This record gives sequence, structure tokens and C-alpha cells, in this order.
Amino acid sequence: MSENDISYGGQAVISGVLIQSPKGWSVAVRNQNNEIVKFFKERTPLVRRPGIFKLPLMRGIGALIDSLYVGYQGLTMSDEIYYEDEPEPTLINKIFNYVFIIVFLSLLIAGPRLLIDLIETDQTSKGLYEGLLRGVIVVLYIYLIGKTKDAQELFEFHGAEHMTIAAFENNRDLNLDHIKTFPKEHIRCGTAFIFLIVFVSLLTLPFIPTLSIFMTLVTRILHVFVVAMLSYEILKLNFQYSGSLFSRFFSTPGIWMQKMTTKPPSDDQIEVARVAMANCIKHSEKTDELDNFLENTKEVNHG
Repeated sequence: MSENDISYGGQAVISGVLIQSPKGWSVAVRNQNNEIVKFFKERTPLVRRPGIFKLPLMRGIGALIDSLYVGYQGLTMSDEIYYEDEPEPTLINKIFNYVFIIVFLSLLIAGPRLLIDLIETDQTSKGLYEGLLRGVIVVLYIYLIGKTKDAQELFEFHGAEHMTIAAFENNRDLNLDHIKTFPKEHIRCGTAFIFLIVFVSLLTLPFIPTLSIFMTLVTRILHVFVVAMLSYEILKLNFQYSGSLFSRFFSTPGIWMQKMTTKPPSDDQIEVARVAMANCIKHSEKTDELDNFLENTKEVNHG
């Protein structure tokens, strides 16, 4: 936590890092000309605005919407920066990509239950098996995609993001040697959410009966919101009682998962993460104390 009670989080994007705070989000990307390009956009998260998303449980849905929205915006911005000089995908390619994503997500959401329904067993067991199968599918997917070159680079930037945030939270020091003393895993990483998906699913899926294919898809989509609502409250308790047995129970699997989703970054990747961090701090805290890390970078003002 920083001096102004502003907490920072983030994620890896295409050839870069996104850092966000309650004041907005910042992206830094190393483009194909080896230039670091930065961008900042003011935005107050839904969970910090007056309204329904500040209420217990509902704030979990707000946090999910925030995460998906900012993550998509950051990936889109990084894509525009990195592939600036390359032609735009055709409309047909865009449509094909969207259809593929929809079909893939539909199979991921409804597929496990449709497979489990082939087993002759009781309702409670089916729910438990479905929850476990979901966890296995997600972990296996991360493991397999992690073998690709693009994912390896993404995981390296993920590690750089964690190390940079940890270094700043330690004593507001973003010098390279200081950042490199911190581990690539971070206690607040959203990877812990994967374990919570399995945990909450084991508690809730046994109560959903066998239905038609369409209703299975509908109920599983609604179940995503139930998972978000309960998981957010668990995470808040986890951070509130950091160091307790309760906290270790939920955070330790997340740290284990980060052995797959983070890789040791290069100095160049840490430099990009540092620019994203310094730029977010500059705009969030209205300070110029880290402006030396923003020198020799370019800025885009659209998005």
C-alpha cells in the first residue's frame, strides 16, 4: 500500500504491462521499433462508485466487470501500439475470431457438466466431479498454452509486473536492482481466483440439477456471477486476515499456480513494467517523484 492509501494491481498485455489503481489504468508497451510507449486513462472502478456495486456480494460482480473491461481495453491498446504498422484484420477474420471465442467459452462453460452427465451417479457427486473437472481443464489449458512462445513472453511480463509492484509497495523504490530482489509471485495475484473457482464450484454446483443443453449453458453462465460474488468476499477476508491459517489456505494454491503463469523476466521487460508503474503513480498520486523513469518514452493520447 502506498503513502496515499492507493493500492496497485495489474496484468501482462501484448509486449507490455498494465498497471491500475482506483484512479485509472496505465499501459506500457515495447513496440517493434524497441520504443517504450505509454498510455494512461482515468477511470474509477465500479466497486468505488456510489451504487449497487458497493454492496456486499454485488461488489464481486462489479469487480468482475471492472477486470474484464480494463483487461480488454489494455489488451486492445497494447495490440494497437505493438502492431501499429501492420494492416488491420479483415472484417471476416474479426467475425471468425469472435465466433470462435463464443463457441470455445460455451464449451468451456457447459462442456464439463455434459460430460459428467454421462456418468451414472447421484446429483451431489455430479456437482463435485464437475467442479474438479473445471479445475483440471483450466490448469491443463494454462500448462499447454504456456508452452508457446507468445505465452512465455506474456508470463515473463506477468512476473515483471509482480516484481515491480512488490518493489514499490516495499519502499517506493523502482530502481532495477531493487526490483530484481523480489519474487515473480505476488500474494494478491488474480491467479488465486482459479483455486477459488474450484472451491466455490464444489460448494455450489451440487445444488444445480441435470438440465437440457441450453439450460445447462444458461445456469453455468449465471453460476459465473455466483462464483464472482462469493470469491470476491473470500478474497477480501483473505487480505484482511493476511498471515492467518485462513489466508494461507486460499493464498498458497494461488502462489503454486503462479509457478506456471509467471516466468523470470529480462531487464528490458522489467523496464517496461517500471514505466507502466511510474506512469500510473504519476497520474494517480499527482506526483513527479518517479518521472526519471518516464524519460525517453513515447506517449499516446487516444484509446
